[in-house]
Amino acid sequence: MNTLKTVNFNENKIVLSSNLVQSDILPSMAKELGRDISVEGETHIKGAVYARNLYVTAGPLTIEGAVFAQGEIHIKPETRDAILFHKAVGASGTIACLLTGGRAVFRGDVTARKASFRNCYISGSVMADEIDLDNCVVMGGAFATSRLSIRRSVVGTFNAPGVLLADRVFLLMPSAYSVEPVTAGPDLAMWNLTTADLAALYFGKEESPKSGKIRMDPKGDTVEVQLKDADDNHFTVRSISVAGKVMMADLLDIGELRNHFILKAGSLTGHLSKTFQLDEGELLPEKVEELFFRILSGQVEPRDLDQSVSFDDLRAKYA
Repeated sequence: MNTLKTVNFNENKIVLSSNLVQSDILPSMAKELGRDISVEGETHIKGAVYARNLYVTAGPLTIEGAVFAQGEIHIKPETRDAILFHKAVGASGTIACLLTGGRAVFRGDVTARKASFRNCYISGSVMADEIDLDNCVVMGGAFATSRLSIRRSVVGTFNAPGVLLADRVFLLMPSAYSVEPVTAGPDLAMWNLTTADLAALYFGKEESPKSGKIRMDPKGDTVEVQLKDADDNHFTVRSISVAGKVMMADLLDIGELRNHFILKAGSLTGHLSKTFQLDEGELLPEKVEELFFRILSGQVEPRDLDQSVSFDDLRAKYA
């Protein structure tokens, strides 16, 4: 690759291919605010990036600093090369990363007006007016101010006025929220991984017999909560939750599943000065990423939580 110590906005668009950029790509005067950046081949940028629009037509691409586009960030769907953003990515307009074959990795939060992702791993949260997730892993949350669509994905939690769920959906946290009732596709199979033995799955060991994923029903597991703001305005939030089932699982003495180490290794990737070391070995962010995609594809299938307790046991524990 050709090494560039600085990049100047001499034209209406910067085209990068086979370049190692050792500096930020930031405008230094007002007229440079309206210029685009196009990545058309192997590129590694060690600093932050600002552009009117950022287009990625071919990779591999690595950007170590934060990225912001005044308009849109668009990654060509046919791109199969590795796409890696080390820090936060934002756009005033649209972020579209609908990959058909490759995978993009975002190691920070993502914000936009509209965010659409397919085959992406996001270690932070996604925040936008409208969010579409397809075959994605979001270690944080998906927070939409208008509409959220999740198909065949793992998410930490979600919160949106309107939510559509389809295919296989996994939650990492006990609860998620919506304003309107969740719309479930006819093929929806929703599971919660709070009580799954993720550490055993990561190391390929036998799962704890008192662990397992919990089936979720968007209708049966939803509770309406009445809230009010500082101005005494009342509104309703629907919580889809397995908190009660997790409480019963706690009564069964599941023990230390060490899931928090797995989640931290996956969500703080790129921000940790060292990796987590468990008795069985080291937790590598790349292997955590691969674990959740293998769960999505069905290559790794967590056991079901099939334990039960009596009412007398519950009363003795929590009365």
